[in-house]
Amino acid sequence: MKYLFWDIDGTLLLTQRAGIDALKESVRIRYGKEDFEFSHSLAGRTDSFIIKSALTDIKGKCTAADAAGLLITYNKILPQFLATHKGALLPNVNKTLEFLSTKKDYCSALLTGNCSRAAYEKVSYYGVQKYFNYQLSTFGEISEDRQVLAQAALQKIYVKNPEINSRDIFIIGDTPHDILCANAINAKCLIVTAGSSYTEAQLNEFRPWKIISSLPDNPQIFLNLLEE
Repeated sequence: MKYLFWDIDGTLLLTQRAGIDALKESVRIRYGKEDFEFSHSLAGRTDSFIIKSALTDIKGKCTAADAAGLLITYNKILPQFLATHKGALLPNVNKTLEFLSTKKDYCSALLTGNCSRAAYEKVSYYGVQKYFNYQLSTFGEISEDRQVLAQAALQKIYVKNPEINSRDIFIIGDTPHDILCANAINAKCLIVTAGSSYTEAQLNEFRPWKIISSLPDNPQIFLNLLEE
């Protein structure tokens, strides 16, 4: 069995900043901050990290109650931002996921910095929610550190398949954080640059397993790549 862990933003889809704008609006609603700007790069970060950093910038500290309150507001308003921002799946995502779902030796799950509800809202809005194993999926509420998410995903697989070889685990993403995530469990990282904000040269510095510009039009070519 091969396990494919997909990142969401920049890998499966682009929301055209729906998530960022929903979080900024959540800050405005709860703290009255107009035009709040994040002090850290958001690409590849977990929601836990982003929320903690934002609240620390606003209040000088972040309590669990503060973080939970901001996340509740964000989850509540995210769907309306997805509807107005006119994002889209990245090229060949739907046909690739559909093709993989017919292969009994492949399992697709999510490994994303999004917290679970936001992740499900996003993949559902773009119609690909049915392709993922949610028992194995790992989400951003677990930790601020994506590498911890990878370790949690490995533990979930191990419970079901104690004989798992980590080289049969693929983390598919678009940022250096995805590569570090894969390295943390000795998995293979496949970078897809179609929605990435990083250059191929920047990504290569982190030594991913492979980099491709987009998912192939023919899903069998993608499957052949995973078999190499």
